[in-house]
Parts: sequence; structure tokens; C-alpha cells
Amino acid sequence: MQPLIRKIEAIVISIGVQSGMGTIEAVSEKDESKKAIFQITSKTPLMTKDGYQIGISAIPVKAKIIVFVDSKSPSPMVSPPHITPLLVIFDQYDKKGEVCVGAFDKMLYCEQLNLKLHINESTEIVDLTGKRVDRSELTEKMLFVFYDRATRSMPVQANPSKLIVTSIEHTK
Repeated sequence: MQPLIRKIEAIVISIGVQSGMGTIEAVSEKDESKKAIFQITSKTPLMTKDGYQIGISAIPVKAKIIVFVDSKSPSPMVSPPHITPLLVIFDQYDKKGEVCVGAFDKMLYCEQLNLKLHINESTEIVDLTGKRVDRSELTEKMLFVFYDRATRSMPVQANPSKLIVTSIEHTK
């Protein structure tokens, strides 16, 4: 069963770094009474909307972030919740584009997202270290997908500018 990926849009209220671990305290963009603490490890990708890796110190207080989490992973029963994200996106004000996370089949379709990808020669396909990945290795892997535009058709179709292949396996 594919992990159910939840997208959380939030505003940063504080950032802390201690012993190589980071925390981002944030409130929901829609309801400021909902607070969460995102626990950032050395393996948590922090990126811009165009897929470039950044450090935690590059994210300013009051910035908008988009956080992707595995809704099936356990979280401690504390308030505010402490969540370890799969991916954190710094939503810069001047950058356009969309980011999504999902597992795609051999036809490059993700049922959870209802999204069909069309890859061309300008699509950058890499792993989290920046190493090039062959298109044949996309199936059944969790992908971070970066794109500018998508159709309004069903399924939604997009030409991604960048795909990041993760080590998170998709299992049926």
C-alpha cells in the first residue's frame, strides 16, 4: 500500500538547531491556532520550489513552508504535535511552480494525486544527492515532482522540470 502523503501549508514562527537536529515551529496558514513542530534530521530534504537544496538557516521566520508527511508514520501524542517530514519546501514569494510527492506506476501515473507525468529531454531526473537517475528507475519509487503548469483535464497532466527519486519504496 502506498503511503498517504499529506501536504501541510504553514507559516514559520521559530527555527532552532541543536546537536545537528533542527526544529521548525509553525502554525497552519489557514488556522493559526493549529501549531506543529517539524523535526528536521540530516536526512530531511529542505528545498526551494524549484528543487534546490537549502539549509535550515535559509528559511526565515514568517516564511511560508510546504511540508509533506507520511500520514501513516506514528507521531507522539504531545501538543503541539512533533512531526518528522518527508520533505520541506520553502515557498519563496517570487517563485512560481508546484511541488507534489507520490509514487508513480510504469505509465508515470499516480493514483493518489490523479497526476500523469510527461517527461521530456529537459526534465532533470536525479536522486537526493544530485546524481542522475535513469527514467527506468522511476517506477514504484516515491518521487518529489517539481513542475510549473498542469492541465485541468482528468487526470491532471504535467511536464515536470525536475524529478527527485527517493529511496522510499512503494509497496502494494
